[in-house]
Amino acid sequence: MGSNLEASEEYPGTDLAYDIAVESYALAERRRDAVHQRIEVFLSFATTVTVAAPVVVASVFADPDFRSPLLLAAGGVYLALVVLALVVRPLGSLRQVSPKLLYEGWLHLPPAAFKRQMIYWAGVHSDQARRRTWLLAQIANAMVLFFVVEGTLFLVWLVRLEPGG
Repeated sequence: MGSNLEASEEYPGTDLAYDIAVESYALAERRRDAVHQRIEVFLSFATTVTVAAPVVVASVFADPDFRSPLLLAAGGVYLALVVLALVVRPLGSLRQVSPKLLYEGWLHLPPAAFKRQMIYWAGVHSDQARRRTWLLAQIANAMVLFFVVEGTLFLVWLVRLEPGG
């Protein structure tokens, strides 16, 4: 494109893309918050079940074996689930354009160039946020898998407690 073209003619979609770029930060934050909420709710559910299961068993069976390797393994799987939930907390931070960067490097730019810089960095940060949110979702899925293993160990322990089991 010729150098005598104005920025608005050379990049006519800048204003529209800028609005989308700015909104991408809020969208990334909502996605991240949704995954974190899923993890927190699931951790609460898993903790409730893990604590309640032995209590219920103790109230139903006369002398349950709380030193059973199955019950201890279920407890170990639950601890692994908790560790995953704790590891995931610091992974949730999202990158944004720094006000310091704006001050030091962008304030001198004409409006169209400023917007193009913002669009570029929002794209970079959006890609990073997408990858991080995917990782968080995979960790949430792993937590569900651990809970299924824990539940299976509890059920096998319970079946072995029954007479003739």
